[in-house]
Amino acid sequence: MSERDPLLDAVLASGVKLPAPSATLLRLQALAADDNAGPGELADAIGQEPALTGEFMRVANSPVFRTRAPARSVKAAITILGRTRTLAVVASHALRAQMAGIAPRAVEHVWSASAAAADHAYRAARVSRVRGFADLAYLAALVHDVGIAIVLRRFPEHAGLFEASAVTLDDAAQRLDAATGADHAAVGALVARNWKLPPDVAEAVAIHHKPAAASEPSPVAALAAFIAVARRLRDGASEEWSSWAPLAEAHLDITPAKLEELSAGPDED
Repeated sequence: MSERDPLLDAVLASGVKLPAPSATLLRLQALAADDNAGPGELADAIGQEPALTGEFMRVANSPVFRTRAPARSVKAAITILGRTRTLAVVASHALRAQMAGIAPRAVEHVWSASAAAADHAYRAARVSRVRGFADLAYLAALVHDVGIAIVLRRFPEHAGLFEASAVTLDDAAQRLDAATGADHAAVGALVARNWKLPPDVAEAVAIHHKPAAASEPSPVAALAAFIAVARRLRDGASEEWSSWAPLAEAHLDITPAKLEELSAGPDED
């Protein structure tokens, strides 16, 4: 996206306000860009927030990132996750804080579904032809629906759309867009850009409901396809998946057979 584009004007005209990044995220981003900063400095920054520390340890010790021994310190957890996934967890935590005042069940639905998508995207990347994208795939899937949180902050009366357990996050998000005139994918992309997440991640968030925009091979198309695979593994088949399936196979080598294996659960290696 350009520095100034009609998308930004449309989002702002809807009354949706883009949140500022947290101080902790800004500090982590600066440290991550500093070749002289190691896990200890990153751990010190995360340790300033007890709630973030707890979330960080939970993610590092999840089955998806299974290691020989569980991480018992933030520093050890950073070693397991690496810098990109560390920033992903910090960004997600900061965005969840933006949902204060919204129905707790809706918040839990959005965040648990996003966390599940991130896990699926990471696992899918590990068996794809672009395994080196695993960390970015995790980040992209974790934040691809952050626009929902920002739209709900502007229109909290629609939180009930996300409280029904039988409704997938994608279905609820489409209903939210229809009811408010917003575009949660566009909002999410602008948040990712303003929070200085990797540009390819922001672009993938923008097109995660637009398979036609991912038809040509590129890093953005690969990340968007990983998001689609993650949603397919999380929610099952959908009408939209029929358009993403050939792209997942072409860009990622995620074949129907691999998809079936991934559906069985976390790998054991």
